[in-house]
Amino acid sequence: MKHLLLLLTLIFIIASPWLWGDAVEDLLLKGDELYARRGEPGLAAQALATYQEALALAPGSVSVMAKNLQAMFFIGDNSPAGADKQRIFKAAMELSRKAVALHPDRVEGHYWLGVHTGSYGQARGVLKSLFLKNDIIRAMNKAIAIDGAYENGGAYCVLGRLYFKVPGLFGGSNKKSRRFHETCRQLAPRRSNNLLFLAETYWALDEEELAIKTLEELQTMEPDPLWLPETEKDKQAGARLLQRYKK
Repeated sequence: MKHLLLLLTLIFIIASPWLWGDAVEDLLLKGDELYARRGEPGLAAQALATYQEALALAPGSVSVMAKNLQAMFFIGDNSPAGADKQRIFKAAMELSRKAVALHPDRVEGHYWLGVHTGSYGQARGVLKSLFLKNDIIRAMNKAIAIDGAYENGGAYCVLGRLYFKVPGLFGGSNKKSRRFHETCRQLAPRRSNNLLFLAETYWALDEEELAIKTLEELQTMEPDPLWLPETEKDKQAGARLLQRYKK
């Protein structure tokens, strides 16, 4: 009897990773289905809850962490300004640091650490968060060194926005902003927020025609099927900006 129990225990130990692996995959598929409909009320939160279940089963998986971090960004970005918004981004920063510690040679942790640090800083206020600037630049430079095309060139877009938002006295530069956004545009011409940000940078550089042309391109652009909610939001913001620029 003891030998049988020992054998069953050994089989369970050996089989557990495969059993958990199937459960994790099922949860990720369910989460992905929900996240694809994130523009519908409540579904992004359901997707995150599902990804969190997967993370509990596979706490060291960088791909599962990345799913969580992506959903946390969408929820935080679309939350009203206030303590809850900051709380979401701060929690995501902690998970990103864990991803970096466990997988320093993978792009995901570095990229999302930069994204969520920047979003947390913006939620607090740019001037209150200038001390975070170098952390964001360091994370994004690391992400670019590993895979600059990750998330449709997102690291370049983040850096472009950072140099636009930070006052020149503290290291901001519209010329650097333009360079990073244009690089992102080459990598991902249908990244809608990059076009929106690039237009603002052009306008700040007194390149009004380029700014208007970029916003018009945004309005007529065929959306990337993976970025439908974001593109719709950016097109609405672009339309308002275009109306103001054309006055």
